Amino acid sequence: MAILFLPKEKFRNWLLKLSQGFLVYYPTELENKIHYRKLDSNALNDPYFPYDKALKKIRPIESIKGFFFKQKEKVGGLEDKLPVTINLDKTPQIIIGAKNCDLRPLMVHQKMYLENEFGEPFYKAQREKTFIIATDCPIPEQTCFCNLLGLKPFPELGADVVMTVINNGYIFETTSEQGEKLLRDNDHLFQEAGSSDLVERDLQRHKAVAILETINPKHWRSDLIKAINERKDEKFWQEQAKDCVECFGCLMVCPTCFCFLLYDQPTKNNSFHRNKIWDACYYSAYARVGGGMSPRPEFWKRFRNRFHCKFMNFTNDYGFNACSGCGRCFSVCMGKIDIRKVLEKV
Repeated sequence: MAILFLPKEKFRNWLLKLSQGFLVYYPTELENKIHYRKLDSNALNDPYFPYDKALKKIRPIESIKGFFFKQKEKVGGLEDKLPVTINLDKTPQIIIGAKNCDLRPLMVHQKMYLENEFGEPFYKAQREKTFIIATDCPIPEQTCFCNLLGLKPFPELGADVVMTVINNGYIFETTSEQGEKLLRDNDHLFQEAGSSDLVERDLQRHKAVAILETINPKHWRSDLIKAINERKDEKFWQEQAKDCVECFGCLMVCPTCFCFLLYDQPTKNNSFHRNKIWDACYYSAYARVGGGMSPRPEFWKRFRNRFHCKFMNFTNDYGFNACSGCGRCFSVCMGKIDIRKVLEKV
C-alpha cells in the first residue's frame, strides 16, 4: 500500500475535492470539545479554518458508532403494502479523524452485526458506504487507557487510510483498496513521503506511547478474566457502584456497546412502525422477561454485568476485549467511576 505526503498548502484543496463527491465529516473544536461536523463550503472557504487543531487532540466526544448504529432507526412496520421497504440513504460518506480507540469498536460490531447467519442489514448498509480516514493521537490525555487494552495511540486496523499530522503537512498511508483509490483519484495533489517525514511520524508516535505509559504505568493482571469470574461477592460490587447515580451516560457514549431494543410505535390508520434504539445493561428493565421478571433485579448485578460483558464474556468468545480504552465513560461519569481502578481491585 502507498505512503504519500500532502503539503499543508494543498490540504484545503484535497478536502474540497472530497466534499464534491462525498459527505465529509470532520473533527471540529467547539467550546473546548471536539465534535464531528459535516464539512461545508463555509468552512472550506474560511481562510482561518483550523484544519490541524482538532486532529492533534484525542478522540471527539462522539464515537463513530453513531454513523453506523443509529440511536433511533426505523427497521420495519405494518403498512398498507407488504413487504415494507426501508429506503436507506446510499450517499457515500467519509469520516476523517477517527482514532484507534474508535477503530477497535468496529471489530466488536463486526462480530455482533456482520459475522452471523443473517447479519444486520442497516448497519451493513451504513458501513459499506463509508470510508474512514483515521488519524494518530499524538497527545493522549489522563482519561486515555488504550495501552491497557493492548492498543496503540495510532491507527492499526479498521481504517481505509491512516493520516498523520506532521509539521509541514500530512502523511497518508493507505490500508485498503478503497483507500488507495480514494487517494489515487486526487494523486496530483500528493507526492511520495520522504524519509525525514516518516522519521518525524515515528518519533511522534513513540512520544505518544511514552505518554500513555506514564498515565497508565500499572497494567492489569494477566489472569483478569479468571479474577472477574471469581469476584462474585455482593459487597465488592456494591462498593464499586456506590457512586453511580444511574444516569447511564457511560453506556450511551461507549463506542463498543452494541445492545439494542426493538419497540413498536403506533401510527395513523391502525398501523405501526418498528424502531430500533440503543439499549443499556444498567437499565432496570434490561433483559426483563414475561411477567416483569428480571435476571438482575439489583443494580450491583447490572453494574457487574458490564464488566462481565466487556472484559470476560466477549473476550472468551472472540479473543479481545469489548473496550477500547477511549475514556469517554469516565469523562461523562458524574460519580467519577474509573473502570481502570475497578479492574485493578478485582
